[in-house]
Formats: sequence, C-alpha cells, structure tokens
Amino acid sequence: MTRTETAIALARLRYPQFDSDHLQAFFACRNVFVNDELVTDPHMKIKSDSDLEIIVNEKYVSRGGLKLEHALQQFGLDVKDKVMLDAGASTGGFTDCLLQHGALLVHSVDVGYNQLDYSLRKDSRVIVHERQNIMTMDCLEPIPDMAVADLSFRSISGAASHIMGLVREKLIVALIKPQFEVPKWQVGFDGVVKDPELLRQVMLNVRRTLEEDGCGICDLSVSPIKGRKGNVEFLGLLRLGTGLSEDEFTAVVNRLMEN
Repeated sequence: MTRTETAIALARLRYPQFDSDHLQAFFACRNVFVNDELVTDPHMKIKSDSDLEIIVNEKYVSRGGLKLEHALQQFGLDVKDKVMLDAGASTGGFTDCLLQHGALLVHSVDVGYNQLDYSLRKDSRVIVHERQNIMTMDCLEPIPDMAVADLSFRSISGAASHIMGLVREKLIVALIKPQFEVPKWQVGFDGVVKDPELLRQVMLNVRRTLEEDGCGICDLSVSPIKGRKGNVEFLGLLRLGTGLSEDEFTAVVNRLMEN
C-alpha cells in the first residue's frame, strides 16, 4: 500500500535545495501543485508517489498556459478582443494565457472552489463560475466566441458538442488526455498510456466518438508539456461539423508520435 506524508515533507525530499522557510512561502504563494492541483496547506496528507511540482516565476499562473500558448501558435488562432470560455479552468493557466493574448473577457468555469489564482479572480476581465459543471450550463452572458477546455477525469468526446452549443464560432481548443479516454474495460491499465498502439487506438476512438456527436478534429498537436505521471497529451482544434477524415487523422497521429 502506498504510504502518505505531508505535502511539505514530500517537497523537502523533491526540492532539497530549498530550506523550510522557502518551502512554506511557496505554499503560501500558491506555487505548489500536487498531481497538477494547487495545494496551499503544507500539512495536507498526500500519497508519497504523488507528482509534486513547485512553479516559480512562470509566464502563466500554471503550466497549462504554456500548453494553450503552443496550441494558439500551432493552429494560428487569434483571440484578441474575443469573449472566451475556459471549461475546466482550475488554477487558470488557460485563462491567463487568453488574457495575455488579448482576450476581451473570459468565463472561467470549474466544478472546484477557490482554485482560480487570486490574480485572475480579481481581474475585471474574468467572470468566475465556481462549483459549476460545464455540462449543466445552458448559456453564458456575454456569449463566448470560442472555448478552450481542459477537463479532468472525463472524456472530451462526451462534452464537446455541449460546449459547442455555448459559443458563437463553434470552435474549441481542447486538451485531449489519452489517460482519460482509455476504455474502462481495458485490462491492466495503470493510468499511464505507455503502449504506442494503445495510444494510437485511443486517439482514433476519440475522433470517432466526436464524429458520432457531430464534431470534428480539424487540427492536432502534441502538448509541449507531458501530463500527470508522464502521459503524452494532445491539443486538438475541434469544430462543429466535419474535421479530418480517418485516414488524414491517422496520418497526423502517426507523424506526431514519430517526432
């Protein structure tokens, strides 16, 4: 059985270059993330094999901003003066990236509470929707032009068409996490998609289920930063209607996996 210890004890092991005062400050300043979730309580009990990361002086409030920045560049998307929807905002990396790229306003939606970074919470360009499941929201005012999505512990396939219905341009930049797309019946899956063939099949299944729901993937890129436990993640440009054909999508996935 995996043992537990306090977050600060694990931080001491992972970051021996920092003394206790520095580590306490990192927690107080919201710089500590465990399994990609913000942790402010240094005495919180966590599993000893958890991913613990201290982020200091980053460009965005979380590394998610770097992922979205990469996608905006790869897909040639301009969000300047747009009203945006950030579904699954969490700490606000995507929201921060959108604002720094000129978004007029961002609806930040998350089922959690008090996760959004304080700098964004107090920003007049951010409308905070806490304790809100994006799947139960029927409308947003002002209406968003486009959406970005980083949904935790669920497939993007079942959520995309609903999110499309909330935005004018019917476009979503979505973080596709293969570890949450693996079928529940998959034998021996431990949370990390290691087998290239399984990864390929999972991505093809994402495309197929999106297509069945009336959505298409029209562009795809590998995230520049791996996800939890080292999982390879993808960024997809989704739209209502048709996207890449199965053959086109397969070729793109194969190329991305080779690089």
